[in-house]
Amino acid sequence: MRRLFEIDLKDYEGCSKVFRRPSVRGIIFRGDKIAMVYATNEKYYKFPGGGMHEDEDKKEALLREVKEEVGLDVIPESIREYGSVLRRQRSDRDPDTIFEQENFYFLCRTEVQPGQQHLDDYEAEAGFQLSYVDIDEAIRVNKEYRSECFFNEVMIGRERRVLELLKEARCDVAALGELLIDFTESGKSSDGMKLFEQNPGGAPANLLTAVSHYGYKTAFIGKVGDDMHGRFLIETLEKEGIGTRAVIRDPEQFTTLAFVGLDQDGERTFSFARKPGADTMLRSDELDREMLSMCRIFHFGSLSLTDEPAKSATLEAVRIAKDSGAVISYDPNYRASLWPDEKTAVEVMRSAVPLADVLKVSDEESLLLTGCAVLEEAADRLLAMGPKFVAITLGSEGVLIARKSIKEQVAAFSVKCADTTGAGDSFWGGFLSCWLSYGVGIDEMAWEDLLNCARTGSAFAALCVQKRGGIPAVPGKAEVELFLRAH
Repeated sequence: MRRLFEIDLKDYEGCSKVFRRPSVRGIIFRGDKIAMVYATNEKYYKFPGGGMHEDEDKKEALLREVKEEVGLDVIPESIREYGSVLRRQRSDRDPDTIFEQENFYFLCRTEVQPGQQHLDDYEAEAGFQLSYVDIDEAIRVNKEYRSECFFNEVMIGRERRVLELLKEARCDVAALGELLIDFTESGKSSDGMKLFEQNPGGAPANLLTAVSHYGYKTAFIGKVGDDMHGRFLIETLEKEGIGTRAVIRDPEQFTTLAFVGLDQDGERTFSFARKPGADTMLRSDELDREMLSMCRIFHFGSLSLTDEPAKSATLEAVRIAKDSGAVISYDPNYRASLWPDEKTAVEVMRSAVPLADVLKVSDEESLLLTGCAVLEEAADRLLAMGPKFVAITLGSEGVLIARKSIKEQVAAFSVKCADTTGAGDSFWGGFLSCWLSYGVGIDEMAWEDLLNCARTGSAFAALCVQKRGGIPAVPGKAEVELFLRAH
C-alpha cells in the first residue's frame, strides 16, 4: 500500500522499547457526503476503524471495526486500498516506549441500513455516532479541535490531513475520451477560400464544461499531443474550471483535429485528422485510479472505443469507477469515418450499453443500436440491455426520457440555430448536473423531478446551439436560469 505521509514527532530519544499497533480505517462515500465517526462529547471526526487483532488480516479487521463503531456492514468485494499513514511518537502510557502505528485506509462501500453499534468504554464515553458529513465541515471541525491530551490532537490532525487529500482527489463528474480541436467552417476569405475557426471540443469535454458551469467539481481523463493544440486544450479546460491532472501530453502523437462543415440549418459534417490521434493512445497504466475511485459519476463515450489502446483503457476505467460505486454514464456517438465499418461500430457501441447506469443517445444512434425506428420501443430495448434510465435526444423535437415502464417526450425550446456542435453534450451535462442537485439515485427520483432535469438540459442545449463551437458555446448556470424563467 502506498504511503500517504508520515507523522514523526522525534520525541522519543532514549526510548528502549517499541510498541506497534497497526490499525485500519474505512473511507465510505455516500453521494456528496462521507461517513465519519463523530465524537459528540469531544467534538471531532474520525474515520470508522481501529486497531487490528493479532489473528486478523487487514480486511477482516476493517469489516469488524466498521461494524462495531458505526453499525455498517462493509461489502467485502468493494474494499480497495487507498494509502497508509505512519505515526511515530513517545508513548503517552510508558515514557520508555516508542508508539508506532501504521494506519491503513481503505475505500469501501457498505449496505445502506446501519445496524447496532458495539462500542468499548472509551468509544461510548466519547459519544461515538455515525455521521454523514460534508468533507469541508469535517475538516473545519478537526482544525478547531483542541484537547488536554496531545496524543489525541495528533490523531485528529492525521484524520484532517487525510480528509484534505480526499477533498483534492474527489470530484462530482469525471469523464474520459476525446479532447480535440473542432475547426468549424466560418465563412470565406476575401479570395473566396473557406475559413475555419479553431474551437476546443470533444464530447466528454463539452459535457464537463456544462457540469462545471453548473457549479460541480469536474475532471477530464485523456491524452493530447504535446503540441500547440494540446496546450491550448489544457489551458481551455483549466479556464473552464475542469481538473486536468489526469490529462497526459503525448510527445509522439498529434492532438486530434476535426474539421466541421455546416449546412444552412447548422447541421454538421465531419472530417478527422486522427491516424492516430493522441486521444486513441491512452493506456490503462496511465489512468488516474485514485480519481476514478472517488468520482460520483463517471462518463464515457464511444469515440474512445474505436482504437487500441484507448479502448482497453476506457473499459478498465469503467470497471474501476463501477467497482467504486460511481454512477456510470454512457453516450455512444457514431462517427462513420472513425470505424472500419458500420457493423463493427454497432457491435462495439452496443457492447458498452450494459455497463451504463444512465444512457444518452441521439435518435440516430438509438436506431443503430436497436434497429427500431419507433422511439418508445427503442427505449424499451435499450433499458432491457441494463441501464436504469435512457434519454433519446431528438434535435429540434426535444428528448424522450425513459425509466422502467414510464416514458415521456419533453419538447425542445424554439430558438434560432447557428451550430449544433455540443448540443447533445450540453443537454446531458445540464441533465446530470440537475440530477446531482437532488442527491438521490436515478431510480429513486420522482418523475416530475426527472422532467425538470430534462427541461434544464434542454435549456443548456437551446443556448448552446445559438453560438458556434463546442466548449465556447456551452452556457453558464445563471444564463440557463434566466432562460428558464423567461420560458
